[in-house]
Amino acid sequence: MFISESNLAALTGTSLATTHSWAQKGIYKTYIDSNGTHGFMMEELLDIPEVYAMNNSNWYAELNPIPLRQYNSLELFAGGGGLALGMEKAGFNHILLNEYDKSACNTLRVNRPEWNIIEGDVRNIDFTPLKGLVDFISGGFPCQAFSFAGKQGGFNDTRGTLFFELARAVKEIKPKVFMGENVKGLVSHDNGKTFETICNTIKELGYTLVEPKVLKGIMYQVPQKRERIILIAIRNDLAKLVKFNWPSPYRRILTLRDALYKSEIYNTDVPASEGATYPEKKRKVLELVPQGGDWRNLPADIAQEYLGGSWHLGGGKTGMARRLSLDEPSLTLTCSPAQKQTERCHPLFTRPLSVREYARIQTFPDDWLFQGTMSDKYKQIGNAVPVNLSWAIGRSLIRLFNDIQNASPEDTPDCRKAIRDIINAHSKLAIAKNKKDQTSIIDKSCRQLNLFDLFELYGDSPVYTNNVISDKSYPYPNQQDIIQNLLEEKNVLVSYVKNEKPDNYINKQSTLYFTGKRFPSNIELKSIYYFMPYFKGIGIRDIYIVRKLKVGNYSDDSNKPDYRLAFEIELIGQLLDDYVKIPLKIWRTYSNYKLKDIIELQSNLNHKKDRLVFNTILQND
Repeated sequence: MFISESNLAALTGTSLATTHSWAQKGIYKTYIDSNGTHGFMMEELLDIPEVYAMNNSNWYAELNPIPLRQYNSLELFAGGGGLALGMEKAGFNHILLNEYDKSACNTLRVNRPEWNIIEGDVRNIDFTPLKGLVDFISGGFPCQAFSFAGKQGGFNDTRGTLFFELARAVKEIKPKVFMGENVKGLVSHDNGKTFETICNTIKELGYTLVEPKVLKGIMYQVPQKRERIILIAIRNDLAKLVKFNWPSPYRRILTLRDALYKSEIYNTDVPASEGATYPEKKRKVLELVPQGGDWRNLPADIAQEYLGGSWHLGGGKTGMARRLSLDEPSLTLTCSPAQKQTERCHPLFTRPLSVREYARIQTFPDDWLFQGTMSDKYKQIGNAVPVNLSWAIGRSLIRLFNDIQNASPEDTPDCRKAIRDIINAHSKLAIAKNKKDQTSIIDKSCRQLNLFDLFELYGDSPVYTNNVISDKSYPYPNQQDIIQNLLEEKNVLVSYVKNEKPDNYINKQSTLYFTGKRFPSNIELKSIYYFMPYFKGIGIRDIYIVRKLKVGNYSDDSNKPDYRLAFEIELIGQLLDDYVKIPLKIWRTYSNYKLKDIIELQSNLNHKKDRLVFNTILQND
């Protein structure tokens, strides 16, 4: 099998000049392929360890391990889902994922609605309910603190210290195995002191660290020169019973051509998608760069002007004005395809790589939909673990877990209650924070919900559907039956009804309620169970159940959409004896109460025959 000088350099970690010298000196016999590319035959390079491993690979024999039981896994710092998707493909069952970035969380939710996603700071999550219930924990703890592209602050950088949050989760859960991944620069950072600290921490946790290994993406069906260090640790009581074997490499190196066109990893050419563009001045410069070239291929005067102050610096500066080559793997993707120092220009067109091209290079499937702005999408993809690399590691881990299961058999534990407890605790923390942030009954500082983002996330699908109360449960004959049968812990959204709307509610004919153009972001949408319309100068009385909640177009003109929250509602009956005025806390338009509070207040009202008591209690709620 043919391998070019450039691809052999990428495989062996040497320079192109080195592999070219091997050809010039006759160390290995050289060939020229049909495209005129100089290179070698892999069968004649078997004294090179990487080539030998690829030539004698067990890739296909290792391809589809079958889990002996369901292995529960938890992932931290999940990002846009590259690591999680590869592990799922290998056979792991994700019970919980945590990610701080909102857009990345939306990506995970859209593509895997069944996954439990906790959005927020990992420092605020208590993992102790999951002790003994999780087989595997993984996490690509943020690498900017250790990468050469970052400031290399290590543990002095708050991002670097997030490794210790992974360690805390391991300490609280005690999984059988855990994995961390990072940039290869982690090993050498601070003369090895950072890596030594990590290894000592793993030992203190009671785990045996498998000899760490830097895996090259190009050896695992990833068309990209991306290298990651993988840390795998096995709990001490199990480490003596089993041995972890690293995955075998693929038989050849995939190139950018395999990513952008129909190939052994994609059934079609890359679909069209959004993407960044160059300013005209930059485009004219890059138009002069050939495929696989960089600033050195420019006329000297143009190159000097383009590089600016970098012209006088040392180093090859090979990332500047760089155009990729179809017949080589892509350079490592960054969070932006058009940064001057790390240019990633399309090989055939003078433009940056598009979002979907970026995703293919990271081996995401075409049906994996990224959410957020275009910049958010590039960032999620650029930070991801390549899916195929994760898949290869995951297959080796499944084999390891099968060996553990054979050595120490046990059933998959039921962790559903623990997951609910963690999610509920995190939700209560978020609600408490929202309440703490409120400075007054009418919170003018409360941010409005971004309805456009919500529409992008859900489209025409419901944000929330409530099927708990069956049709046979109502209408209730009287108020007492309502109080006895309704779920009193559920939330009631009390909403102001504009002048043109009240008649339908007074006549009890409404089945749909549109919010105004603004809706407060501190009201948790999926907690809204009931709805009570508030009439100006009159108050509230009747109660409805919220059947569905979605984003709807309030305008009849589809060309000029006016997105609002639309509640599909159904009348339950009259909750209060008569209309009662209550204060609306947020923008004098909305309030969110528990049903039991309104019932209790109504009871006080009936007992004391004094409406002022009702209003006073609500104001102090």
